[in-house]
Amino acid sequence: MKFFMKLLWLFVPRMPAYSGANSGITPSLTADNWTMDASSAGDVAKILSIGWGGELTTSTGYHTRWVRPTTAGVGALTAITPEDHHPGYSTPFCEFGRGFATTEPVLPAEPVALHNQNWNAHGGLGYIVLPLANPWLLINGLLNDQLSCRNLAGVDANGSSYTVTWEE
Repeated sequence: MKFFMKLLWLFVPRMPAYSGANSGITPSLTADNWTMDASSAGDVAKILSIGWGGELTTSTGYHTRWVRPTTAGVGALTAITPEDHHPGYSTPFCEFGRGFATTEPVLPAEPVALHNQNWNAHGGLGYIVLPLANPWLLINGLLNDQLSCRNLAGVDANGSSYTVTWEE
């Protein structure tokens, strides 16, 4: 029976998964730490987890939020290459990056967010695995097609990192 369960596992369709990170960056209060963009027809992504961390040598308060923009970013997105979890799925459909060529996404006023987090960038870190029954979804054509991770406080040089894991 155990053999058949393993065999069945091999043939159960799974979505390709990816992890992306923007590490050791100098955050901006007006530009995203990272953006997920599902702007091409048919793009769909399910966010599985998010993470953040600091490497400062003194206690420094940061505030980061993950939110759907009210107005999408415009222009080419500077790509960040994600890591694929499954061989054979090396290029995700959704774009992942930081910095738009023309205009950064416009975010809703605080406190609107999927998640808001105050944290200490002096070695502070966090990692959230979203519930299987309630992931954050990105679907082309709905809610500006984008998801933003941006700081409201904390802009130290090379002092923080931000991650995301998703399936398509």
